[in-house]
Amino acid sequence: MMKNLLFKNSQFEFETLRLFSAATSGMADIGEIITTSERIVDGDYNSWYQEWMKTAQRLHGIAHDYAVKGHFVSARKTYLRTYNYYRSAEFFLHENRNDPRALKLTDLGLSCFNQVMKYNQPIIEKVKIPYEGTTLPGHYYKCEETSEPRPVLILMTGYDGTKEEFYGLAMAALEHGMNCLAFEGPGQGEALRHQHLYFRYDYEKVVTPVVNFVLTLDGINPHKIVLWGQSLGGYLAPRAAAFEHRLAICVANGGIYNFLNALPNWKKFLDLALNNPNQCDQLQEEVEKTNPMFKWGIQNGMFVFGVDTLSKLVLKMKDFNMESTASKIQCPTLVVDGEEEHMFMGQAKQLYKALTCPKRFMLFTSEEGAGLHGQCGAKLLGNERILSWIDECLKKTINP
Repeated sequence: MMKNLLFKNSQFEFETLRLFSAATSGMADIGEIITTSERIVDGDYNSWYQEWMKTAQRLHGIAHDYAVKGHFVSARKTYLRTYNYYRSAEFFLHENRNDPRALKLTDLGLSCFNQVMKYNQPIIEKVKIPYEGTTLPGHYYKCEETSEPRPVLILMTGYDGTKEEFYGLAMAALEHGMNCLAFEGPGQGEALRHQHLYFRYDYEKVVTPVVNFVLTLDGINPHKIVLWGQSLGGYLAPRAAAFEHRLAICVANGGIYNFLNALPNWKKFLDLALNNPNQCDQLQEEVEKTNPMFKWGIQNGMFVFGVDTLSKLVLKMKDFNMESTASKIQCPTLVVDGEEEHMFMGQAKQLYKALTCPKRFMLFTSEEGAGLHGQCGAKLLGNERILSWIDECLKKTINP
C-alpha cells in the first residue's frame, strides 16, 4: 500500500499525487508541487486555494514573459503547468456553489490552455459539439494526415475532471495512431461552470451527439470509434455504450456498477432520502466531521448535480446504476480496476460480471505502483497498458 508523502488528509494527499501524475506529461513539475505543498496547512481548504493560486499566478507571469520575448516553446510548457495549478486551486471551492473565486480560477486556467493550443497548432483544435439546442466544449487532437482514415479515441472525464487534464493521454493516443476528441458533458468543466448543465444518468443522450459530431470529421474511420470513460466516466461510458452501438470499443477506467455505493452506509441514506429527507440532510454535518472524502464528495456532488441538499443528491445518484443496462452493451469492453481503489471498491468486478459482450478485466496492482483510483501516480504505466489493449482490439476490427 502506498504511504502518504506530504499530507495526512487523504483528500489532499490524493490530489497532490494527481499533480505528480501530471508531471509525466509536462502538466506539473515535481519541485513546484513539493514547495507549494509545504506551504499548505493540512486539511485547510482555504490554504490549499491560496498556495496553489500563488504558484499559478507566479508561473502565469513567467509564461507571459516567455511569449512576449518570442520563446514560444517555453511559453507553451509554462502555460500548461499554470493551467493545472489553477485547476488544482479551484478544486476545493465547491462548498459554496456561487463562490466567485471558482469561476475566476476556471477562466484563468482556460485562458492558459488556450495559449497551449495556440502554440501547439495544428495539433489541437477547439471544437463545439451540437447538443440539445446548445453545444458541448471539446478539444480535437489530430495526427498527421495520411491516406488511410484513422481510429478516433473519445475521452470522457468524470465527477471532477476536465478535458484539459486529458492532454497527456491525448498526446499518447496520437503516438498510437489515433485521433482524439476530449470533451466535457453535463456536470463537467465548462459545460457545468459556464452553461449550467448538470449531470444526467442517461449519458447516451450526450455521447450519441458526440459520435454524430465525430462522424463529420475528416479522416475518421467510422468503424473504429473508441470511447474511454475516466473515474465516474467508468459509469457514463458503459451506460452510453449500452445504447450507442456505433462504438467499436468501450473502456471503463475504473468500472462502476452502482454509483450510490460510493456513499458510506448508502442503503441507510437512500432509505432516509426516500422516506425522511429532513433526517437524511441532518446527518450530513455529522458524517462530514469524520470523513473528509465524504465531505468533499457531497459538496462537489451538490455542485455538479445542481442540488442543495444531501437527500436530493442521493436521489439523483441512485439512477446511476448499470443493473438493467450492462447486458445491452455489444462492443468489446475493458473494465479497469485498482488494487487500492478507494472510491468505488468492488464496483469494477460487479460491472464486469454483468457484461455479456466480449470483455476484458484489467487489474492494476499496488506492487507496480498503479493500484490507486485511475492509476493515480502511475499514468505512464496505465496509459501504455490500456492503449496497447485498444491497439490489439482495433487490429481485429474489420470494416464492413
